[in-house]
Amino acid sequence: MLYNVVLVTDDGPTFTVPLSEILAECEVGGAIEILSPVEYHTAQQRKWYKGVCLKGLSDWNGDTPEEWDYRIKHECGGQLLKRELLYMGKLPSGAPAVAERLTIVGVGRLHMTAFIENILSAAIKHQWPVTPPDPELRRL
Repeated sequence: MLYNVVLVTDDGPTFTVPLSEILAECEVGGAIEILSPVEYHTAQQRKWYKGVCLKGLSDWNGDTPEEWDYRIKHECGGQLLKRELLYMGKLPSGAPAVAERLTIVGVGRLHMTAFIENILSAAIKHQWPVTPPDPELRRL
């Protein structure tokens, strides 16, 4: 569950829900994550990408979200996304076998916003049924 801070005073933050209710939901092994406004915005963009965009495309044609993830990142990501090295063991020569994949982990607000705009442009071009995110997530 996400709770926004609405006010910060000397006594600490005030949330949209009383802190006692938030803490009542905590379970052993759980965690509380503190995000800045920019980090929160980017986290919401990632949730739209994984939960709305990929799931909607998967439901539309039956390809898995992972297949759509690969396709979209390569068509719409370009230089916007980060590259992650995957070590696949060793080659017969003894050299490490390395593969590279695109990831949205660690991508900032500016590049995530551009990535979303590229997805929406590709959706129009290919007639994919992608529901755009809230206008707030498309702003820099």
